[in-house]
Amino acid sequence: MEQIFPENWAVLHLGLIFAVTLAQMLVVYVLSDSSNPPAGLGLFTVYFMAALLGWIAFTLQQGASTPLAVDVPAVAAILNSYILFIAAGQRAAIHAGRVLLGLACLLGCLSAFFLGTGQLFVTQVLLATVFFVAAGVVSAVRCVQEKNVGDLIIAVAAVIMFIGTSLSMYQFIGLDNRLLGQVIAFGAHSWAYVLVAVGFLASVLIEYQQHLSHLATEDPLTRLLNRRGLEDAMRVSMAHASRHDLPTAAIVIDVDHFKQVNDSFGHDTGDQVIRRVAAMIERMCRASDVLARTGGEEFLVILTDTDQVAARSLAERICHAIGERPLLVDQQRIPVTVSLGVAATVGEVDLDALTQEADQAMYLAKRSGRNRVASVESAPVHLSNSAAEA
Repeated sequence: MEQIFPENWAVLHLGLIFAVTLAQMLVVYVLSDSSNPPAGLGLFTVYFMAALLGWIAFTLQQGASTPLAVDVPAVAAILNSYILFIAAGQRAAIHAGRVLLGLACLLGCLSAFFLGTGQLFVTQVLLATVFFVAAGVVSAVRCVQEKNVGDLIIAVAAVIMFIGTSLSMYQFIGLDNRLLGQVIAFGAHSWAYVLVAVGFLASVLIEYQQHLSHLATEDPLTRLLNRRGLEDAMRVSMAHASRHDLPTAAIVIDVDHFKQVNDSFGHDTGDQVIRRVAAMIERMCRASDVLARTGGEEFLVILTDTDQVAARSLAERICHAIGERPLLVDQQRIPVTVSLGVAATVGEVDLDALTQEADQAMYLAKRSGRNRVASVESAPVHLSNSAAEA
């Protein structure tokens, strides 16, 4: 590539690229959980480091008195752009096109040994743009799927690369203004690189924030809501019930003798039992019901627009389904039963009071022999034994 600007500007540009690269990599590694790194972090790291080496080679070439036998910056630009495509694909879990574009990358790199300066420049710019656009498409898909604006910034970088390449080729080929064509291509690639760095950093930060939000509202073992998540999910429903004077019911579910399961089979098996019970309850609930794990072996179901009778019917079905047969965990048959408490209210919902009533009913079921349902209402407390009814 011909000289574009004086050597001092090349060094200044390299310094800015170096600062951008180190800043974004430092922030990414500080914020990332080493046990759960962001998807594509490894390949994006390779891309940023390899791109930095390419910019260094470009800067050295600008100050060289004799041209190199092989245009290393051109090869680096082709290779780095392909790495960006692979990194974006890994982050979005999209692997289509890797082989085909990989062959194009290989041929483009080999062409550095055979093509003249002008032909190699055209090849480099076109291939790099193809890879950038492919990475942009993949990032746009991930932006839609994950609702992450950071991926959108990477897609915008691809658009800038495409527009810059079009203008560059028009000047370089159409108007035979090679110097201006190279300057435009250089500027487009520089801006695209910076936007990719900013986009990836923003994407990781947003993902990290979402992870923290999930930790605050989601139970990590069962992937159900925790108590805070349940309260957040119920705000609109409780306001609707209060406004239209609708019934709301709560079911508290507690696994019987769970400590014995842990003591006899180990905590890992106990965790699997909790997951199985959670999955069974979730399958039996409606889409409008809100299910949360509120304790070690305790679950809470809030049923909107549901009266005491319907809630009790669901509770008895859950009790029967779980206690009907032993759970098969790690080739071991483990008998599991649950005690359930049901409470209901109409109109304005005090979630704490409703849950407390259901909790009291659940403890009544425990004291009455476990593996049964108890309900609290204005009438006397009603008990039913699932095993007897079955």
